[in-house]
Amino acid sequence: MDISIILIALGLLIFLSHIFGAAFAKTKVPTVLLLMLIGLFIGPITGWITPESFGKVGSVFTTITLICILFQSGTTLDLHVLGKSIGPALLATILNFVVIVGISVLLGMFLLDLKFIHCCFLGAALGGTSAAVVIPMVNQLKPSEKAATVLNLEAALSDIVCLIIAMSLLESFGTGDIDPAIIAKDIALSMLGSLAIGVIVGFAWIVILKNLLSGLQNAMFTTFALAFIVYGFTNLIGLNGGMAILAFGISAANYHISHVAKKSMAEKAEEMSLSKSDRNFYSEIVFILQTYFFVYVGISIKFNNWRYLLVGAIFTALIFLTRFVTMSCIGKKGFSKRDLRLMRVLGPKGLVAAVLSSLPLQWAQATHQPEWMLNSCQAIQDVAYAVVLFSILTCSVIIILTERKGDKEEPASDEAAAEPATEPAAEVAAEVADEAKEAMEAVEAAAPAQPESDSSVPEDSAPSSSSYSDIIPE
Repeated sequence: MDISIILIALGLLIFLSHIFGAAFAKTKVPTVLLLMLIGLFIGPITGWITPESFGKVGSVFTTITLICILFQSGTTLDLHVLGKSIGPALLATILNFVVIVGISVLLGMFLLDLKFIHCCFLGAALGGTSAAVVIPMVNQLKPSEKAATVLNLEAALSDIVCLIIAMSLLESFGTGDIDPAIIAKDIALSMLGSLAIGVIVGFAWIVILKNLLSGLQNAMFTTFALAFIVYGFTNLIGLNGGMAILAFGISAANYHISHVAKKSMAEKAEEMSLSKSDRNFYSEIVFILQTYFFVYVGISIKFNNWRYLLVGAIFTALIFLTRFVTMSCIGKKGFSKRDLRLMRVLGPKGLVAAVLSSLPLQWAQATHQPEWMLNSCQAIQDVAYAVVLFSILTCSVIIILTERKGDKEEPASDEAAAEPATEPAAEVAAEVADEAKEAMEAVEAAAPAQPESDSSVPEDSAPSSSSYSDIIPE
C-alpha cells in the first residue's frame, strides 16, 4: 500500500475518533465499538489489511498501548477511594473468574469435545475483563469515582489471575495434572511482588522528577519511558508487568498525600504531585494509541469456523447473564443505579484473552502434537476470538440502549422530585408572611396613642423596645 494513503488513513482515524467522542453525548455509541468496526471492515471483511501486515510491530504496539493505558489510569485513581474499592474489585475478580471457568467447562466438554484441562484453559483465558477496553469506556461513560475504581482494578487484577492460571495450565497440557496450591502461591507472589516494584519506583520517581528533573526540557515522556522499563523488568523476573505499571501510576499520582511524603517532606509534600500539564500530556498520548489499538483489534479478529462463532456467541451470552447476577450481589450498597448498571455490563474481553488463547496452538505446532491436539488448540483460539468480538459488541450495544433509556428517565425523575419540594417551600413562606403581619398588628395595637397637641411627652413614657419583645411572637 502506498505510504501516502497510509498517512492519510492515520490522520483520518484521529479526526474520526474525536468526532465519535463528541457524538457520544447524543448517540451513546462508544468510540471503542466504532473504531473496532472500522478495523473489522478493512481487515476480516474486505481483506485489505491482515495482522501479518504489521509483523512483530503489531505485538509491540499492543503492549505499548496497554502500558500507557494502565499508567494513565493509575494516575487518575485516588488513594482514599482505592481503599474503599479494593474489596469489591477483588470479590468481582474472583467471582466472575470462577463462574466463567465453570461455563467454559460445560460448553467445552459438551459442544466442543475438549478435555477438562483444555476447557479450564479456555475459561482462564476469558476469565477477566480487558483493561485496554474497559478503561477507555469508563473514561467516556464517567461513572462515580468508586465505581470507576472498582472496574479499573477488576481489569488489572483479572489480568494477573488470567495470566498466571492460564500459563500454569498450559504447562500441564502434556500431562493433564493441575496443582491448585502452586497456582495460588504463584498468584500471591506475583501480585505482591508487582505491587512492591510499582510503589517503590513510583515514589522514587516523583521525587526525582520534581527535584532533579524539574528544569529539564522535553522531559514529559521520560515517565512513559520509565514505565516501559518497569514493565519489561517486571515481566523478565517472572512477575506481572501490568499490575506493576498500575501501581506505578497510582503511587506517582498520590505520593504527596502519603504518610511517607508527609513525614519526609513536611510542608513540601504538596509540591510532590503530577502537574495538570503532565496529566493532560498522558491523556493525549493514550487517546492517540487507543484510537489505533481498537482498529488493530478489529483487524485481528478471525472468522475461521462458523461453529466456533456460534459457540462463542452462546459463551458471550452466558458471561453477561452471570455477570449481571454477580455484580448485582456485589453492588447492592454504595453504588447508584447507573453505577450498578455499568458494572453489570462492562465485562468485555480483549488483548489478554486474544494473546493467551493463541498460545496453545503455537505450543502444539512447535512440539509437533498429534492432530486431535492441534484441533483442540485451534478450537480454543477460534472460540476465544469470537468471544472477544461478541463481548465488545454486546457491551457496546447494551450501553447504547441503557444510556439512552437512562437519559429519558432522569429528567422525568428530576421533575417529580422537584414538585413536592415547591409546595412545602410555598407553605413555609406563607406562614412566615402571616406571622409577620400578625406581629405588626400586635405592635400597632399595643403602642399608646400620642395626642398631636401635646409635644411635651417625657421620653420615658414612650414604649421601649423591650416591651415590644414581650408582644411580638418569636
